[in-house]
Amino acid sequence: MIGSIIQRITGLCEESRAVRLPADCYTDMKYPKLLPLMRFHVDCFNVPGFGHVMMMHTTTKMGMELITASFMPSECVDLPYLLLDAMSMKKKRCVFVEYYGCGMEELTDDGLKDVYDRYCGLPDYDEKENWYIRERMPYSLIKTGEPNELADMAADSVKAYLGAVSGSRFIPEYKDRLKAFRERMITEGNPSSKTLNMLLKEDGARSFMESVIMPLKEV
Repeated sequence: MIGSIIQRITGLCEESRAVRLPADCYTDMKYPKLLPLMRFHVDCFNVPGFGHVMMMHTTTKMGMELITASFMPSECVDLPYLLLDAMSMKKKRCVFVEYYGCGMEELTDDGLKDVYDRYCGLPDYDEKENWYIRERMPYSLIKTGEPNELADMAADSVKAYLGAVSGSRFIPEYKDRLKAFRERMITEGNPSSKTLNMLLKEDGARSFMESVIMPLKEV
């Protein structure tokens, strides 16, 4: 399932004329360094007219496989911030399609709501309470189910999201909202906080959030 999601998201980025960014010190990481239990591969893209996409593929010795994809509208177009997480371990599978409006009242999101209507009947995944859950847009999808259905849900969500870029509007004041939300993700915690702090320590995790996961373009 994870491999299919990575392949399909990469293809959708390429269809959107995304430019893959050069490899850097974050491209391949492992923890611990001597006898790794976890390995991380990071790919980043610049999408014209939108902003930044990051995909981090994680594999573990215990058989868990994850993909985290961050879609940051760093050119301040009126799309919600999209964070997509998928996890597979033995018979346990889930996909989170999380949209965050960051306090913006009007967003280009009709296509995202259509995808929600298509997949809202899949079984809900029971997650632990956290502050960011209350910040999600109501058409977010937090689901479990069969691998093919979940992979389709992830791909269709990204397809609708990137397809909305051409009809989006530049909103300069969105930058401050995105920056404030990013700061909350760093200081109040996010789904990857524990892993990033373990891997990169606190200062390194902040730098990774600001430069790789949720970078902002100067406008």
